[in-house]
Amino acid sequence: MKTSIKLFTLILFTFLMACSSTDAEDPLDVFREIAYNSLTATEKSSLIGDWKEAEVGSWVDGYYLVSFATKDDSTLGPIRVVVDPVRGVVIEKLPRF
Repeated sequence: MKTSIKLFTLILFTFLMACSSTDAEDPLDVFREIAYNSLTATEKSSLIGDWKEAEVGSWVDGYYLVSFATKDDSTLGPIRVVVDPVRGVVIEKLPRF
């Protein structure tokens, strides 16, 4: 009987540990990284703050828009990159004015 209880406890503990999620990664980080990797060295050097904190929002046709704050935001605006979440590729970089 004691063996059955120990076995049941072990199985229950294993099941609970397998179901718990300690990974607090933001699912939008994938899109941030795809967009960041598309930037030139000059664009990367102009970023303000951590690129992992870039704003991600929905865009047309199911795409995502990733916006990076830069030193030139007051004159040119942020760097905005459109990402296709299905294919995991950059669709385009929007013009800065």
